[in-house]
Parts: sequence; C-alpha cells; structure tokens
Amino acid sequence: MNTLIHSQASRRDFIKTSAFSTLASMIAARISDGKTPPSGEDGQRLGGELPPADFIALFDGRTWANWQHDPHLDGVWEITNGTIRLRTDEPPRVAGKDYNLSTSKEYKDFTLMIDWRLTGKPVVKPHQWLMDDGQFHTDAAGKVIMKDNLTWGDSGLFLRGARSAQINIWCQPCGSGEVGTKFKDAQATKEERMKTMPSVRADNGPGEWNRFIITLRGDRVDVSLNGKEVIQGARVKDIPAEGPITLQNHKDGVEFRHIFIKEL
Repeated sequence: MNTLIHSQASRRDFIKTSAFSTLASMIAARISDGKTPPSGEDGQRLGGELPPADFIALFDGRTWANWQHDPHLDGVWEITNGTIRLRTDEPPRVAGKDYNLSTSKEYKDFTLMIDWRLTGKPVVKPHQWLMDDGQFHTDAAGKVIMKDNLTWGDSGLFLRGARSAQINIWCQPCGSGEVGTKFKDAQATKEERMKTMPSVRADNGPGEWNRFIITLRGDRVDVSLNGKEVIQGARVKDIPAEGPITLQNHKDGVEFRHIFIKEL
C-alpha cells in the first residue's frame, strides 16, 4: 500500500514538473519573440498568475516598463506589493498635464485581462441616476436627477486611449463594465444604448478584487466581469483605429494587477 501511494505521489510530482517545464518553454519562446512576460519569481509575487497562452504581460509587478509614467506622475501613480496604485493624496496638478496612466504602445484589436479593486471607504453620496436604457434621469427642465447611492470609488479604462470607449469601474447600481459616455449620445437608438449597459451587476464588494476580460474588435466591445458576460457587442462611436490602454485617474483609490493582453 505504501509503495502504491508513493508511486501515485511520484506520478503527480512528475506531471506537475512536466507542466511547469512546458510553461517555462512557452515563456522562453515569448521572450525570444521580443515579448516580456513576468518571470516565475514575478509570478509568485503576483499571486502565482502568469499570462494565459498567447497573452503578454503589460505590468511586471515592479517597474514602469510598458507604461508612460512621466515625472509629473510621481506621487500620483505608484507600484506597491505587485500592484499599480493610484494615490489619493497626489500633489497639486499642473495645467495641461495628463494624469491618467497609459501604455507606451498603441493597440488596435485586442483582448485585455485586468484585475482591479476600488479601495475607498464606503460612503453614501449623490450620483447621476441612470435609466435602464443608459440615459440619465432628468427633470422637466432637463436637469440630471441625482440620487443617493453607496459608493467606495470610481475609475475606468479608456480603450485605445479614448474617453468615448471608457469601460466604467464604479458603484452605480447597474454595475461596472458599462460603456461610459455612450449614454450621453441621445442620437443612438435605444437598442444601441441598451448594449452599453451591463446585463447583470457582477461586481464584488468594497475592497475586493474583480477581473475584467475585455475584447475590442473595430468599434465593438465585449466585457466579462468576474466570469459573467456583462456587455456584448456594444458599439463605440468615433473610436480611433488604435491607441493605448489607459487607466483613469478619477482621484479615487484604485489598484490594478495581472494586466495581460492579446492582440487580435
């Protein structure tokens, strides 16, 4: 019996070792192609997560490689414990400077995997109130109606660097993943606006990690949040043909990690 157990354990160890060797070979091949995924050591620091097959890492957990982190962003965006973190005590801003954080490279069509969490303290604040079709509730005079809502932060991702292609990270009742600014397009059909609204709220609670998987092809975007499809085939009008991946600075506490991309 002991011999059998030992044999089974040895076989499991062999399978694990073989799988690791295969993964190591894949990583080495990517490096030889000029791509720089995290090392095994980086993977351990990042919770053991390495890029899925055909993806490359945009963040190595310790440096600003692949990111436009200009001097004016010192004290604004920082790297801590393997995450990109937006500080909430940033120094005074300089007029004309961009305080969002963008990749150095521009992308066309892609699938992006990214983990994020809002780190603010939950408080009740008035929010713009979205209707089910993605437009704001307004009063008879056309003024946007505000409604109290529990919030712990606000951020977003600008696809191809375009604000019109913002994938919202927030605490609206509709949930994160909403294609921001589209609801301001009153000329869009209701069907188009509905596609920009999450089909289900899939956010985790305050301070918890969430995962987006975002696919952009042409002017159409799909979004998965925590394993649930929340956006399918939403159209982003007037989006540029290419641009960076941009992390929004909304002045609220937010962290990002495990940022992987596959160009399509």
